[in-house]
Amino acid sequence: MSAVYFGGFWRGTSDVPRPSGVVNSPEPSETDNPSLVPTPTPRPIASSVPLPTGDGRTTFIDEPVPWSLLLGQASCRLQGEIKFLNHNTYDNQDAKFIYSGVDHPARNIFWTVTPQDDLSVGPNLFSKLVLPNGESLLGITLPENPKSDSYELTAKIQYGRLVDEDGNFVTVGGNVKVFEKQCEGKTTIVLP
Repeated sequence: MSAVYFGGFWRGTSDVPRPSGVVNSPEPSETDNPSLVPTPTPRPIASSVPLPTGDGRTTFIDEPVPWSLLLGQASCRLQGEIKFLNHNTYDNQDAKFIYSGVDHPARNIFWTVTPQDDLSVGPNLFSKLVLPNGESLLGITLPENPKSDSYELTAKIQYGRLVDEDGNFVTVGGNVKVFEKQCEGKTTIVLP
């Protein structure tokens, strides 16, 4: 078998014998339709700017967010109450961590427990959380012997922005600068 490529059309011949009764269909040739001209394939344009995805996504999990979606400051808020029923079980009464404008899953969440005690609070990173905006329930583990019957949680978050030499947030050029933002509100923890 031999084949020739004519700018978008294949022309081939076969030396393979065909059984009787089998008819070869006409093969396209370059002269069958001279108005057809091959169209060049568009090539991607190289860019040093992280652009939003072509599918229009505005949420990301475990990946950085495009700078074009991050031209304002980040924000966060705590709300609600957690009532412990016993040492290991609690009832979440609309206790949420709500955030917006976070650029990267490796950014930290810093918790403050008042009065200070060895409570474990999470999440501590934005890994596995929807970025740049979302909310999360809180995970709380009490110490073996809590010092108080109630606690207040507050938080601050890290977020990054691409900043030019004048300190303006930009989508192109500049350097990544990490900021911290104190969250509004608080979450109350009540022990039995």
